[in-house]
Amino acid sequence: MLVVMPAEGARLLLCDDSPIERLALAHYLRSSGFEVDEAGDGKSALQFLKHRQIDLLLLDLQMPEVDGFDVLNYVAEHRKSLPVVLLSGMPPDEIQGKMDSLKERELPPLLLKPVDPEQLVEIVEMQLAGDLPQDA
Repeated sequence: MLVVMPAEGARLLLCDDSPIERLALAHYLRSSGFEVDEAGDGKSALQFLKHRQIDLLLLDLQMPEVDGFDVLNYVAEHRKSLPVVLLSGMPPDEIQGKMDSLKERELPPLLLKPVDPEQLVEIVEMQLAGDLPQDA
């Protein structure tokens, strides 16, 4: 059974190791009516995912130590129904090369950096409504 979350008031986890991007995107998302938790790295994101309920994960792929691919594997194993939107400045061929490390071979929706905040809100709303594939 698919439960549709109203977009406004949904709790998002924004995981990005760039403090400037994280601050700007979190501010825009909050002003659009979302509750936003922030994680500055993959390790922090995993702690949030293990101990807090969130409605959607916004995830940077390229981070030191625990990267977005590691977090995606955790989601695929432990939070399979969690909607994910990827954010990345990584070249597409590098992303393709790292997909072999994923338990799920298809990626969730991906926005390339620099992220357009209006497009991000639109994608988040569509993902929360179940209008986009949820492969992770």
